[in-house]
Amino acid sequence: MILILRIIENYIQMKKIIGFLLMILLSHTVIAQEEQETEFKRWFAGGSIVLGFAGGTNSQFTIGANPEIGYSLSKNFDAGICFNTIYSSLRYNEGWSEIKQNTFNFGIGLFTRLHLGQQFFIQLQPELNTINYKITDSQNPNFTNEGKLNSTSLLAGIGYGTRIVGQTNFFTVILVDLRRELYSPYRSQNGDIVPVIRGGFNFYFGKKR
Repeated sequence: MILILRIIENYIQMKKIIGFLLMILLSHTVIAQEEQETEFKRWFAGGSIVLGFAGGTNSQFTIGANPEIGYSLSKNFDAGICFNTIYSSLRYNEGWSEIKQNTFNFGIGLFTRLHLGQQFFIQLQPELNTINYKITDSQNPNFTNEGKLNSTSLLAGIGYGTRIVGQTNFFTVILVDLRRELYSPYRSQNGDIVPVIRGGFNFYFGKKR
């Protein structure tokens, strides 16, 4: 019952975050239309490779893909929708046992990027994730715990890459989860932040007007 209430609470919070971001998108759309920047191609698609790691007693390794489609609302602002498929392996000690947890994460989210010139940018990305997990115990080979969970994340970070609206661009971004959700794929078993490094590219559709 507590887990159900937690999921409902997170869902409500995510709706508020997404609603706020949609308001920002609409306002920037109006501004972008008024700017009359007809020389730019606007719609773009691409994605990135996800890589995360955490050492120490509780070690975690994360790898995955993050396809996205977005729109350049102005010279300095991009927004869009993204998806993710992530595999994560977590090991930690519990008494004399070494616990191993493997998870497959499938998620959807929104992203916004504020470009500080043509190289650096700030990214904000709320996500809703579904996690399939399997837990095994080194001291008890017959023990297996499997299940499915829901989790929300709010990724934020800074990136670097050459960006010219209308041209293919490459980027690298480092993100951390600002929320302390128990089942976040971007935090360790103890709730420690697991930095996420993403490297990818985007290309624009169509021809210049």
